[in-house]
Amino acid sequence: MNSKHHRLQWAVPALLLALIYAASLTVYGLSSRTGDEDGPFEVGHDEVVVLVTAKSLQPTTDRVQAEVTITVGEDFLHANGDTLNRDITLLLIPSTSHEEIVFRAGASATTFDTEFIATGNAANWPFDRFEVNPMVVEAYQGLGADRELVPTALLLDGRVDGWKARAEAVAVDTDLSRNGTGAALMFARTGGNLIYAGILLLMMTILAGLAAFVALQTFRRKRAVNTDMLGWMAAMLFAVVPLRGILPGSPPIGSWVDIALTVWVVSTLVASLALFVFCWWRDSEAPASPDRR
Repeated sequence: MNSKHHRLQWAVPALLLALIYAASLTVYGLSSRTGDEDGPFEVGHDEVVVLVTAKSLQPTTDRVQAEVTITVGEDFLHANGDTLNRDITLLLIPSTSHEEIVFRAGASATTFDTEFIATGNAANWPFDRFEVNPMVVEAYQGLGADRELVPTALLLDGRVDGWKARAEAVAVDTDLSRNGTGAALMFARTGGNLIYAGILLLMMTILAGLAAFVALQTFRRKRAVNTDMLGWMAAMLFAVVPLRGILPGSPPIGSWVDIALTVWVVSTLVASLALFVFCWWRDSEAPASPDRR
């Protein structure tokens, strides 16, 4: 009977751990899905399709690095089907590096690197969200004052490591877009990032809890003072720094997670170390003086 009860005591924590492990993998898998691959698309004979591929997101500078290229209909190509038969000007808003990109006649459409201004707050890590809204992309034939707007379609690809992106069409003021349409590109951290961040924060909390438990038990004289524990507590204090440094997404110093957790973890560890030192001073006897007989 005792053996069966003992096995049951071990089975419950093991089952709980297995369920937590399976749940974390499930959340990671569901949140990291990118959906079905985009199938082939058709381009109208008088249409320009613009492909914007997000490459990276810099939360601290509110910038999205991207590549921009075009696919054009047959009306814009020479008979060889490879080179443009006219200049095509691409208008990008809100771009900081290339607000206008010119694809020259007689050349093939090439890829340009650019960056867009995003809005968000990195201090809200790991629940920070960023968006480029609105993103306006329009194509014109010709240059300068003689250019004319041509039918433009926009394709967005936002597969940025650590971020899950989605895009949706939005209405735009005609002063900003002659088409009156644009897109909103929104980024949120993947479930994998959130799970990893949660595990690291939990580890930091456990370190502080263990140190506080040892210090309090020693202060209440329920455990004897062992000076080896001083080194152990100091090591846990210094372990917080690398744990904070490998948080996914490198949250800026002063983020809410620092105010809500990191500062209190460090404070608890320092207080526990100080309390343990007090217990050592209180309960340890001074060595006998060599002059005493």
